Amino acid sequence: MHTDRNTVKGRTPVASSEIRSVPLEPNRAPKSPAELEADIESTRERLAGTIDAIADRVAPANVAKRSLDRLRAQFVEPDGALRTQRVLIVAAGVALVVGLAVWRRSR
Repeated sequence: MHTDRNTVKGRTPVASSEIRSVPLEPNRAPKSPAELEADIESTRERLAGTIDAIADRVAPANVAKRSLDRLRAQFVEPDGALRTQRVLIVAAGVALVVGLAVWRRSR
């Protein structure tokens, strides 16, 4: 079956002569080349800022710092006090794992 690039699945083919562009802002006159260049430059600057923000967010050092901050928040109160109950629970878990490893090696 022959398919035309102007054919959309399930629709009747449209002749190229029937295709027309629809302005995004129907009541606005076409932009001048200077306006288009200004729009492109503005978009380029916004895109560069977005890329910089993404690069900063995924930088390994920043990811490690955020992870360490989240881990620290689990064991330290916002005022700097140690959350002793959580520390004890983790210490008991570590002691259990070490104890099991020693017991298993001795068998």
